[in-house]
Amino acid sequence: MKKILALLLAGLMVFALAACSGSGNDSDAKDSTGSEVTAATEAPAPQTIAEDTTAITLSFTPPESYDTVNRHLEYAADGSVVDKSFTYTLADKSEIIIGYTKGKELTDEIPQSYLDEAEVIEFAGKSFSVITRGSTIMGVCQDNDVVYGIGWSFADDIDRDKFDALMNGISFTDNTETVENGDDLYDIRYTFDSSLNVVSTNNNLTETHDGEAVDKSILWYCGKDKDNIDYRLLIKVFKNSTVEEQVSDYDHTGEVELGGVTYTAVYEDESKEKAYAYYTQHGEDVYEIRNMGVSSGWSTTRSDESYEALEKLMSTVSFA
Repeated sequence: MKKILALLLAGLMVFALAACSGSGNDSDAKDSTGSEVTAATEAPAPQTIAEDTTAITLSFTPPESYDTVNRHLEYAADGSVVDKSFTYTLADKSEIIIGYTKGKELTDEIPQSYLDEAEVIEFAGKSFSVITRGSTIMGVCQDNDVVYGIGWSFADDIDRDKFDALMNGISFTDNTETVENGDDLYDIRYTFDSSLNVVSTNNNLTETHDGEAVDKSILWYCGKDKDNIDYRLLIKVFKNSTVEEQVSDYDHTGEVELGGVTYTAVYEDESKEKAYAYYTQHGEDVYEIRNMGVSSGWSTTRSDESYEALEKLMSTVSFA
């Protein structure tokens, strides 16, 4: 849902996606706090994201054709899902986002001025505020403590008939289950220090229309609370890629060996004193471990504490 709001608030041509992105059944895979994952605790999962067409009570019809779909989940500190969304990228690079956020009021998520200008239209028996900005159109509604949103960022002009057809394909059910991505990240093994004060976790998985994985990641937000984030740590897997492809845009890199694994490290400057990201090739995939610091929206700052946390995480990493 936050992706949908970013779409609208950022504005005109593209979705501003804030998510970053696990799956599998290995017995020694780790959850977001480093604890053992067992099949008994995992939510039911379809074979592919294409088969997942629910966002708790919201049921929808995905586009017939698309290049990729990303399933994003945000977890609170207690492990409960507070945000889930799907991003479908179409062949013309337009994007459809469908999702929800829990424990929020519509007026907390959408500027009142936008709501004042919105069309109020009933879809699936619920009142949606339909908001248009530039080439983006979205419908949002409040249902108890859940805010639902469905947005379409068109590559060119808004096609209202297509948007209305998408909205007319939704329904609301009694569903209470949430299909998730799973916490494993393929061949990487790590322990995430629970003392790092994780206040929120994002889990993202991207697949093609045929269900082939493109990338997957977990992003941990660490700090006092959600309004006071000290830093973020990321592990991401790029399927069928190379380190050279992933680091080609960086100016300051170098090769290092940690725990018997060779990495390409990315540094802040030419002094190469502090690495804020590490990339390594494992089979056909690339694994990234990164200090995401704190973002202002325009720039990223990284504290000494964040570098220490990254190095602590790196010291636990191995590969199956």
